Amino acid sequence: MAKPIIGITTGQRFIPATALYREENVISSPIEYFRAVIRSGGSPLFLPPTGDPAAVEAAMEGFDGLLLSGGGDMAPARYGEGPHNAAKRPQPARDDTELVATRIALERGMPVLAICRGIQVLNVALGGTLIQDIPSQIPDALVHRTSPTEPHAYHELSVSPDSLLARVLGISEGTVNSSHHQSANRLGEGLRVCARGPDGVIEALETDDGRPVLAVQWHPERTYDDSPLSRRLFDWLVAEAGKWRGSQAE
Repeated sequence: MAKPIIGITTGQRFIPATALYREENVISSPIEYFRAVIRSGGSPLFLPPTGDPAAVEAAMEGFDGLLLSGGGDMAPARYGEGPHNAAKRPQPARDDTELVATRIALERGMPVLAICRGIQVLNVALGGTLIQDIPSQIPDALVHRTSPTEPHAYHELSVSPDSLLARVLGISEGTVNSSHHQSANRLGEGLRVCARGPDGVIEALETDDGRPVLAVQWHPERTYDDSPLSRRLFDWLVAEAGKWRGSQAE
């Protein structure tokens, strides 16, 4: 039986010239996403940030599931705000690509797993807004992001007991890694909160109509080897993508 094909969104990264290599602007994705999909039984394909809606729609025809990957900040104009002074420079083509891909996946009932930036893209795609900088906008917030020279941040998680996320993870509480400075704020249409951190920051979203959509603010791809909870998210995505593929063939 053919493996479900999971489309993974990507970003862009500029590599400056050195004495040995010319400068390059490359399509970029951490390899952990690719490996996690493979190890959970799927076949990953990268979706480049073309910014061309027609190209995105054509690519989506070949996917059975969508993984919205982590990355930098969305342009605040996408949700009707001006930039915070802590906002990072956006990538317009990536924003365009991921918003189109998300809306197509939702319209088709295709399974979606959204990670870190991905939960923010999902929320904005459905008309929601973002907290642009947790440290300056949420009083007494936990440390959700550390510098490259510091230990990785972790914090506790409370999961709504009646949620899809609770069924997938099999927990009502847990500990997750954390590497972000933004989060969902006003919810997009049809979304509900299914997990929060101790400081109230939204840590996971799902749809309120039962569609196969899970969005988490942490990075399960980074802890796939060490955490059964992380593996369950990717196992769920691949299994749901297989079901979706079967339903399209009927």
